[in-house]
Amino acid sequence: MSERAGLSERSIVGFVGAFGSGKTEAAIGYCRVAVAQKRAVCLIDLDVVTPYFRAGDYREALGREGIRVIAAPGGLASYEVPALPPEIGGALGSPEAQAVLDVGGDPVGARLLGAYGPLIARRGYDLWLVANPYRPETADAPALEGQADAIEKSSGLRLTGVVANPNLGPGTRWAEVQSGLRLVEQAAAGMGLPIVLLAVTEDLLAEAEKAGHPLLCLKPIARPPWERVGED
Repeated sequence: MSERAGLSERSIVGFVGAFGSGKTEAAIGYCRVAVAQKRAVCLIDLDVVTPYFRAGDYREALGREGIRVIAAPGGLASYEVPALPPEIGGALGSPEAQAVLDVGGDPVGARLLGAYGPLIARRGYDLWLVANPYRPETADAPALEGQADAIEKSSGLRLTGVVANPNLGPGTRWAEVQSGLRLVEQAAAGMGLPIVLLAVTEDLLAEAEKAGHPLLCLKPIARPPWERVGED
């Protein structure tokens, strides 16, 4: 999403999808646009499934950007015994800031989202599937559609849109984005869902303008812990 693009008008926006789909980066990128547009947001880290890329690991850095982050501290955020902070319920119910959810990657992670389902449904929400067709679990339209169905059943909530994030990591070329985007468009059409965002890195924004989708500019922050040894 470029700063020209609109944001969701719902009280709650959730990002779901497979491990490695780019949910955390998409959620962070969305929050950055909201802050740039003078909106208050609260990023809630519900990812207790994949500990290597979690928004909570960047709480201080994001706080300096004006993004409040709610996350379980360190090792308490484990799938086996997820110790989630009580502030989550308050943030989901607060009218003061839009709640942006980074949800654990797959139907197992989405089950935790279902624990807050009644409150989320009552408040009004968008739930967006982040889709990267270059990941093994979502390499074709039937796989993406199957995952979407499983997430909906697990969470008890309905998807409202798709965030296309076709990439092969650093150095991804526009031709590769285009090829992956066609598959995501096919899957989204099969599910009857709109593509609400096309996520690309800053170097591909100019070419991505031609794709006809709202753009989300990704400025990657998440790195695995072994690359952050010695950092505060």
